[in-house]
Amino acid sequence: MIVLFAGTALFTACKKTDTATTTTTAQKVLGKWAIVSNVSTEKFQGNANTTTTPGTAADFADFRTDGKIYSHSEGSFDTANYKIVSDVLISIEGDTAQIQTLTTNSMVLYSKQMFNANDYTEDKTTFKK
Repeated sequence: MIVLFAGTALFTACKKTDTATTTTTAQKVLGKWAIVSNVSTEKFQGNANTTTTPGTAADFADFRTDGKIYSHSEGSFDTANYKIVSDVLISIEGDTAQIQTLTTNSMVLYSKQMFNANDYTEDKTTFKK
């Protein structure tokens, strides 16, 4: 009986523990991202204009733990506040964007602002680490 009890205790005590950790959206966003491109579309009074701006080697967005983004784009430095709203939304200076892609080395942010039923602006920015 003791051998049976000891054997059962041995098998139940040796369960494999799950050591995998879950990385949150906030943790994935952190760090310095190179700006690959920005595609911007403006549609007003039936006329749409799309501009694609490729990032340069100097363009980046650095998301910090203090809730700030330090960035360089199109020759200008900027600092902005950001907040992770959910796993699929980020707010930058109060403007909300969808997080369409977020991996360890790729991020795509998309936003669209409607002015009326036909007029809007939309932006899609692609980043890489």
